[in-house]
Amino acid sequence: MKKLSCILLVLLSMSFLACSSDDSSSNNSTNPDGELYLKFTLNGVAYDFEPETLTSLQILVRGDQEVGGVFNSISLWMPTAPAVGSHPITDAFPSDSNIGTLYNANVWVGSEIVDASTGTMVITGVGEEYVEGTFSFSGTNDNGTTATVTNGSFRAYK
Repeated sequence: MKKLSCILLVLLSMSFLACSSDDSSSNNSTNPDGELYLKFTLNGVAYDFEPETLTSLQILVRGDQEVGGVFNSISLWMPTAPAVGSHPITDAFPSDSNIGTLYNANVWVGSEIVDASTGTMVITGVGEEYVEGTFSFSGTNDNGTTATVTNGSFRAYK
């Protein structure tokens, strides 16, 4: 019986020693618990979306929600290998020459899409599975609808 107790004690001790964290994100992470989010203020109204990520020639981090019967959506475009640091958001069209360095954004206000013409996206962390950062931008579409996005932050799959 004493041998069985010792074996069980050794196995139990080994099980505690074998446990490790499953988080493979970068040490630069400001959100160690792994929460995904996409938060921003659009024309003075705060939004908090759950991000979706699509990756092809670029990474698209997107969120949408209907609020008070009005559809609202935001899209953040970045290279497939985003670099930590500050990047200008422009309304430049993606091409072979800029696809690896282009950062774009747009926002839907009801049925109108406003492409960002100026702004900044700051990538604060890039891990094996995640990208995170902050952003702000503004733009006006052909119909005169203006969108000003401030206090933006995100953590999403890449």
